[in-house]
Order: sequence, then C-alpha cells, then structure tokens
Amino acid sequence: MDIRDNAVKVYKDTGWVWFEVIFLIAIQALFVYFMFTSDLDLWLYVVLSVALIIISITHFFDIKKNRNTVVVYPDYLEIEHAQRIDNTFAWEDVGTVEIQWSQIKRISVEGIYGATYYYMIIELQNGKSYRFTVIEQTRFYMKRQLKKYHKQYK
Repeated sequence: MDIRDNAVKVYKDTGWVWFEVIFLIAIQALFVYFMFTSDLDLWLYVVLSVALIIISITHFFDIKKNRNTVVVYPDYLEIEHAQRIDNTFAWEDVGTVEIQWSQIKRISVEGIYGATYYYMIIELQNGKSYRFTVIEQTRFYMKRQLKKYHKQYK
C-alpha cells in the first residue's frame, strides 16, 4: 500500500501484534515452568506440550493474517484487506478500498467468539458495507478515532 504525502494519520496494528506475541511467549514460558516443576505423568506432559504448540502456532498465524493498515486522508479513508458482501451474502475480499467520508453512514465493531481480532464494519449511505479486521487491543481506540475523523471530514 502506497501512503501519499497528504495522509493525516496511518494506523498499523504492528506494535500491538508484537506486544501480544511477546506476552503470549511469556505466559507460555510460565506455563512450561509450572508444568515441569509439578509432579505429572509423562502422557500429561506430552498432551500439554502439544496443546501449547498448537495454541501458539494458531495464535501467531491468526495475528499475522489479520493485521491491516488504515490510512486517514482529508478526502477519504483508505483500508487495506477490506471485504464486502457479494450477491450471495458472503464476505469477499476486495483488496484496498478508498471510502469518501461523506459516504459513510455508520462505523461499528463486530466480535468473533474465540478470535484475537474483531471486524470493524463501515456502512455506507447507499446500503453497501465494508469490513476489515482489527486486533483486539485496538478496537475501541480505532472505532473512536475513525468516528472522530468522520465527524471532522464529512
């Protein structure tokens, strides 16, 4: 994604992603410490170790896959990896989209059970809607900031 010179603000989830990965590794190290200092059977060590590896791999790839870049311009909002509803009412990837501030009707957040990310949904005046993923820790901040820019630039 090319970011032009007149960008007001650029939001990337990269900082929070690395914080979450480091936090996950610290929790897992603590878990491994407690696992080996306690008196458990060998099969329980194996089961817990495999579960720990599966959780860490899925969590890491979940975070890596769902990072986005959102760029605020005075005229429009540019979103990387956006999705929209197609004719069969399924979400399809449309890549990078530019949405005029005057076209935005509402900005909301949709949670996903058991995931480390949320969908930020942008509904337009013409009935269309776009969504993109936001890491869990930034959802409230991102929603508040986008609503502030929407009020300012519409």
